[in-house]
Amino acid sequence: MTSTHATHRYADLTRQHEEAARLATPVPRPPADQLIDTAAGTLAIGRHPDGTTALLPLWNRWGAVHTLIAAPTGTGTSTLLDHLAAAEHATPLIDSRLIDGRAIAHGLTDHAHRAARTATTHGQALDMLGEVLDTIRRRGHDADPDARYTPTPQRPLITLTLTDWPEIAADDEIASLAHSICTQGRTSGVGLRVATWSVRLIDGAAVNRRLERATQIHLTARHAPGMGTLAPHKAAPARAFRTWAPAPR
Repeated sequence: MTSTHATHRYADLTRQHEEAARLATPVPRPPADQLIDTAAGTLAIGRHPDGTTALLPLWNRWGAVHTLIAAPTGTGTSTLLDHLAAAEHATPLIDSRLIDGRAIAHGLTDHAHRAARTATTHGQALDMLGEVLDTIRRRGHDADPDARYTPTPQRPLITLTLTDWPEIAADDEIASLAHSICTQGRTSGVGLRVATWSVRLIDGAAVNRRLERATQIHLTARHAPGMGTLAPHKAAPARAFRTWAPAPR
């Protein structure tokens, strides 16, 4: 290691340590109905070390924004998804849906349901994916390709979250439908949100190549759940952030 490289590495580690110290105390979540900026199409998911708000894009002028959440067990995925669901439930502009991969893989029908509509069995998952695809095709017939995308209560943004992706990605039928939604859904206002416990996705799954270009959330700290990085896409600079403190039960 050259002296220049060592200096840069030391500076980077020092910066990471200072950022972690600033994020050591999680901030309580604001009211759910204040988390979404409908003008910008963003959802406030926490804060950065400098005190600014960490913003997850939900939609932009071209349509929905897909998201990849990579978080090993114990790093705060459930809390983050709870924040997203609470915010999305608080607005008529978003139709929130979830496919619970762990419940499907292990038959846990009593597993936590976060979205307004949740699929916990293989059949329910296929029905939900098929219904979303039908909506994409129907919207595609009457969409104006030159118009700026804006969700409305009559035509809400659909967010479809697939949790525990490695548990269900091996199912060819589910993976194929998810890939179709990922490739076709954006301009129709359907955003795919995939949560996986590994920083790397399952090799070979067709949907993975698209998600590598999606907004990236990596949660990495088991000692401080909810701490990680947020980046617009895989190649973009990632900024440290920490999600809001869990909402009181």
